[in-house]
Amino acid sequence: MPCNWAKTLIPHPLPSSNSSSSPSISWRSNPIHSALHSPSVLHFPKQSQHQPHCNFLQRAASTALDMAENALLSLELHHPLPKTADPRVQISGNFAPVPEHPVKQSLPVTGTIPSCIKGVYLRNGANPLFEPVAGHHLFDGDGMIHAVTVDNGKASYACRFTETQRLRQEKELGRPIFPKAIGELHGHSGVARLLLFYARGLFGLVDHKQGTGVANAGLVYFNNRLLAMSEDDLPYHVRITPSGDLETVGINLSQQ
Repeated sequence: MPCNWAKTLIPHPLPSSNSSSSPSISWRSNPIHSALHSPSVLHFPKQSQHQPHCNFLQRAASTALDMAENALLSLELHHPLPKTADPRVQISGNFAPVPEHPVKQSLPVTGTIPSCIKGVYLRNGANPLFEPVAGHHLFDGDGMIHAVTVDNGKASYACRFTETQRLRQEKELGRPIFPKAIGELHGHSGVARLLLFYARGLFGLVDHKQGTGVANAGLVYFNNRLLAMSEDDLPYHVRITPSGDLETVGINLSQQ
């Protein structure tokens, strides 16, 4: 498992939902006006920094790499983000992230659901768990599956993150650390982010060998398995529980 690293001072481009004060650094001096102005329904989890559980070399490397990332972010703050990578545009309004929702049974129904209808309606999409610290495109978000189960004239609903290797590591570390393919990997700063990421992997701070995908691209039912897909990674097997909830089984390694 990857170890945690020392506390970092990376500024946040978005106002923190866990604090009443505004950040001291912002990406733009003027707010962006878009067609979607409805507020986000999600309070991003606080990006905590856990006590490291690694050796002296790893702690030293972690501190140095965090300082380099802070310097990179400071340089990026002097240049406005394009709308295609600005999180205040990409994940605002109707596209704002939502939190996980455990299964809710016996939802109110307007009218009557025919008793002959039985099954599950599923939708997969991008939904970032953590507040972005730099550029972010809508497609960069973590995969979240929504499930509406219909049976015997009743309906239930649940939505869960697909527990990818990437998401599990970021949960443990308490912050986003994997580079975002669309929102961050562009120009010289994108090259620098890749170098920082693979340097962390070299020192054992993160593990990128088991995949870096977010499993947000779609769903396929194949060989009696529900698979959450991603263009840059293996599919993840997701199971629908008898209660209608969602559970990530793991990477699908089937040869079929």
